[in-house]
Amino acid sequence: MLLEPPGGWVLRLSAHARRRMAERGVGLGEVEEALREPVQLVYDTLRDTYLALGANGVAVVYAARGRTVEVVTVLRRREYEALLRRLGPRRYRVVE
Repeated sequence: MLLEPPGGWVLRLSAHARRRMAERGVGLGEVEEALREPVQLVYDTLRDTYLALGANGVAVVYAARGRTVEVVTVLRRREYEALLRRLGPRRYRVVE
């Protein structure tokens, strides 16, 4: 779960994330939903980023730095599961 700091957080989408959202038909509301209420949260030990999987089937890779949340890329559930299977515990740790 992404905890909201006092005064809220600033969401930034990388150019790559915007492209992937368009390619995969994912809207900003779906990204925000996955960030606010993930059904699974995973830490990427190599890149120091998090992967939040929403109940809506959208997975968001993001870096949280203070009040800024930068979305690196957006995946669908199938791609997210394939990524975890391929790299698994060598790289990813389930947080919740």
